[in-house]
Amino acid sequence: MTRRRVGWLSILAGAGLALAAQVLSPVGVPLYDGVPVQEPYRYLNPVAGQPGDPTSGSDTADIVGGVSPEIVAPTTEQPPQAQLIAQRGAFEVPAGATTVNASVTPIEPPPPPAVGGIIGNVYRFSVTDDAGNPLPPKPCDGCRSLVLRAPENSVNAKIMRFGAGAWADVTTLHGLGLYSVNPDALGDYALIEAPGAGPGLDLTLIVLGGAIGLIFVAFIALMFLRARPLPPPVAGTGRRESGGSVPSRVPSKRRGPKRPPSGRSGG
Repeated sequence: MTRRRVGWLSILAGAGLALAAQVLSPVGVPLYDGVPVQEPYRYLNPVAGQPGDPTSGSDTADIVGGVSPEIVAPTTEQPPQAQLIAQRGAFEVPAGATTVNASVTPIEPPPPPAVGGIIGNVYRFSVTDDAGNPLPPKPCDGCRSLVLRAPENSVNAKIMRFGAGAWADVTTLHGLGLYSVNPDALGDYALIEAPGAGPGLDLTLIVLGGAIGLIFVAFIALMFLRARPLPPPVAGTGRRESGGSVPSRVPSKRRGPKRPPSGRSGG
C-alpha cells in the first residue's frame, strides 16, 4: 500500500509541474495534423513591424419558439482576437423575426479616453434580426460573454465601452491574455491601458498558485511516508503488526552427526 501511495503522489507532483510549466509558458493544444502556433496580433492600423488585416466574425441562427438562439461569433485569428458568446434566450426577439445575425467587426478607433490609451483594435459587437433591427439584451446573470485578446506583452489593461461620445468602465475579468465582460449592452468595445491598476482577476496566478500548492503538499506527504518507521514485529511470529514481514528462522530438519560408540558393551 505504501508503494501505491508513493506512486500516486509522484503522479500528482508530475501533473502539478506540467500544469505550472503550461501556465508559465502556455502553448496550444497539439492537433494530429500539426502543432498550432498563436498568431501575432493583427492591427487595423499597423505601424512598422506590426501585422495588419484583422478579421471579422459572424454567426447566423434561426429563431425557434420565439427565443433567441445560442450565438458563437469569433474572429478567425488563432486564437480569436474578439468573440461574442451568448446562451439561448439572451436577447429579446421581436414578433415576426425568423433569424438572428451576430457580428464582430474591427472599426476605426474613436478618440481615446482621458486616461489610458487604446490597446489593439476597437471592435463593434452587434446582434440583429433578419430585418436589421438590433436585439436588446435580456437581463441575466452571465448569459453573454464578450472576449478580447490582448496584443503581446500587454499589461494592466481593462475593457471599456464607447457610446454616446464617451468611454465607460465595465467589470473586466482577466486570464491568460484574454479579457472578458458580461455585457448588458452591445456596441463598441476595446482594451484600454489602466496605469497603476492591477490586472484584474488573473487566472494565471490562481492556476500557478494551485499547481505549486499541489506540488508542495505531495512533497510533504512523500517525505512523511519515507520517514515513518515501520512497526515492530509481533513477538513469536516474525511478522510486523502491519505492512511487510520479517521471515522467522526455520529450524533445520537435519539431524546432527552420530556420536562414536563409547566402547561399552550393552551386556
